Amino acid sequence: MNILKKSAIALTTCVLSAGIVFVPQPAQAQDYGSFNLTPGFLPDPQIGTGLSGGGRATSDCGYVGAADSPDHVLTVNEEFSYLRAFVEAPGDVTLLVEGPDGRYCSDDVNGLMPEIAGSWPSGTYYIWIGDFAGPSQGTHRYQLFLSEYSE
Repeated sequence: MNILKKSAIALTTCVLSAGIVFVPQPAQAQDYGSFNLTPGFLPDPQIGTGLSGGGRATSDCGYVGAADSPDHVLTVNEEFSYLRAFVEAPGDVTLLVEGPDGRYCSDDVNGLMPEIAGSWPSGTYYIWIGDFAGPSQGTHRYQLFLSEYSE
């Protein structure tokens, strides 16, 4: 396999009997990274990482970080007719998103993993990955995925 870099897109070249096929690769994960997205972004998915939980108790999303310190900030430059935010972790985590169109908490959509999908208006979104372990309990290493694909 050869890995080519062009602009901010990493592509893997696979040689098949019918010719050459370019397969998009996901972005490099960023601990507590911020995202600035426009429809058609590449690479897709964008990936953020970190540790779930925190010292702030919520009524529906367990324990998350401080209100003024989200795990990730997502800036949506143009409305997405469909954007999917989902989390993978080795334990039960939650996804809390506060944005221009409200506050959303997700838990146990895909097994124990949270997901929020649908249209996302332009604006700034604050994202926390929480858990129910409590403020002094251990946390889970997670990956947050942002994708325009439904699966």
